[in-house]
Amino acid sequence: MRHGTVRWQGGSRYVGANDLGLEVPFQGAPREGERREAPSPKDLVLLGLGGCTAVDVVEILHKMRQPLGSLAIDLEAEEPDEHPKVFTQVRLVYRLEGHGLDPERAVRAVALSQQKYCGVSAMIGRTAAIHYAVEVNGQRVYEGTAGVGAATGEGVDGGGTPR
Repeated sequence: MRHGTVRWQGGSRYVGANDLGLEVPFQGAPREGERREAPSPKDLVLLGLGGCTAVDVVEILHKMRQPLGSLAIDLEAEEPDEHPKVFTQVRLVYRLEGHGLDPERAVRAVALSQQKYCGVSAMIGRTAAIHYAVEVNGQRVYEGTAGVGAATGEGVDGGGTPR
């Protein structure tokens, strides 16, 4: 079981700590006279998705003995104006670089993360369509959908689009 604690620091500032005491600052909507100094809770959820899938992809490619030189994931999420403001659409662009990196294996690593391993993706995917693209050495090689959108037959669960 996971454990954590959130402490209010005054104004719109908070700090969260896990059971090891590792802390992450975050901030609600800035109050009058305050400025944005930390991510919002929803920013952390989106970054948690990126972190979860990044760890998966790096580890899967390592096990595949693929020469990954770098990985960056661009993320964006849409939410409605009404409460509860849950993510309804999420877009990820995986940008992988590596001399000799096999595009098919890169796509497979991303698909495994989205379909099987990334628990954050599975949670977000209950309310949002997760659209993603895979770029290898500057070339877009795949586009797919997971989460809510995958149930309609789009994306890797229902067939993505190789590029």
